[in-house]
Amino acid sequence: MSYWTENEDKLKRAEESDYIIGFLTQQVSNRISRGRIGSYVLNIDATWGEGKTFFMQGLFADLKDRGHPAIIIDAWRDDFSDDPLTAVVAEFDNFLKSFKSSDRSVKARVKTAGKDFRRNVGKLSLLTAKGIAKRATTYVVGEAADEVVEVAKELVAGDINAIVKDASTTVVDFTNTKIDKYAERKLAQFNEAKCSLDNFQNSLGKAVKALAGGNYKNPFFILVDELDRCRPTYAIEMLERIKHLFEVENVVFILATDTTQLSNSIKAVYGSEFDSRHYLSRFFDRTYMLASPHRHEMVAYYFNNAGLDVHDFATGIEAGPLKLIADVCDQNRLEIRQIGKAIDLLATIKLVWVENSQIELALLFPMIVAFIRGNDLIGVQQKRRAFKVDDDVIRVSGCDLQRVLSELRDFEHTTLHGLKAHLDRKYGSEDLWRARDAETILAIKILSDEIDARGRINSFPLFTTYADRIRMAGRFTH
Repeated sequence: MSYWTENEDKLKRAEESDYIIGFLTQQVSNRISRGRIGSYVLNIDATWGEGKTFFMQGLFADLKDRGHPAIIIDAWRDDFSDDPLTAVVAEFDNFLKSFKSSDRSVKARVKTAGKDFRRNVGKLSLLTAKGIAKRATTYVVGEAADEVVEVAKELVAGDINAIVKDASTTVVDFTNTKIDKYAERKLAQFNEAKCSLDNFQNSLGKAVKALAGGNYKNPFFILVDELDRCRPTYAIEMLERIKHLFEVENVVFILATDTTQLSNSIKAVYGSEFDSRHYLSRFFDRTYMLASPHRHEMVAYYFNNAGLDVHDFATGIEAGPLKLIADVCDQNRLEIRQIGKAIDLLATIKLVWVENSQIELALLFPMIVAFIRGNDLIGVQQKRRAFKVDDDVIRVSGCDLQRVLSELRDFEHTTLHGLKAHLDRKYGSEDLWRARDAETILAIKILSDEIDARGRINSFPLFTTYADRIRMAGRFTH
């Protein structure tokens, strides 16, 4: 059974996975045939909650099924480390160590390549550490005290603090000879590190080639998920390591990001005026926009998965429960995870619903959506806002749901015992109700159905309890 079948691929991501794998394998082959070397980096772009992780796991499974060597890295899980290189190298090394083959010669080549790879990894530390000092000249402490101490530690033996204890007046005189020695040492370190980089890339290339000569076929795929959730500095370093250290033929990186969120994170480091979109484009060969899921299909999936029954709910309008929920989700532009959370709240409320009358979704569900988006539903104005998106009111089947709430407000403090008389006073006889507009008809229907279901009891209408029920259900967390 495939990953997609086993996990109920409601978003139809299997087709996209197949398409992307076909594109990447052909693209890499074409690049090599044209003499272009280096790795290929694809960015999978989707907003939060649209199933990036689900897709990456499925893509990873498909790659393995097709015989490609592949590793997957959860960047957010690993961003506790100082250097992203460690996370990538560790997964690659684990893959080489776990390699099995009945062909002894192939197994030996992979093992040798793995040893060579590990030997060169450590030497890269010089490249990922601080490079050559930005300046090499004499320093006046009053102008650059921090830099003096930094360089003095490299050049001068003894107590540095004593040397620069009076930063406002002391001049540290570095002779040209000392400066030359410092620069020579730094240049030598850089050249050694550059040589280590070449050795690292060569050993990585040999390892990939050895794998392709055995049970696998090129290219080697490295999937990186959750990059946009990492510390901004870690995300930037990950991109830089990928671009500069892994420029190896037949290596493909696939990164899953909310690119807008990642751009904002980068601005937090470089400043609000920094062109973070252009900066990111330097690291990606291509970006693939993951198809936005169809909300209506996801509503039906979550609704059925929660064990809900359409007959447990009333809408009072032409739209059935699923259409009403989907329309409210559409107008609020809910992300997939938010839809799931909203329906989970609905299921929690239904679980403890012991009333004779049905839940009126036209009132309850817009309030649920508003609640998960930060509206506490306390007070008249907050409840009214639950039925608006930006400056537009929420409409379902042409019915203005905010107006329905306004019609009902006149009955908030009327017990069911006196509700029928109150309805007659406001709207006239029952025969006249049918001539009213859609909003008034729905308000009357909600109240009338409650009278029929619960009788003339000395309590207030149920819609007045909806906000409290939502808040209580919202206190349950996963």
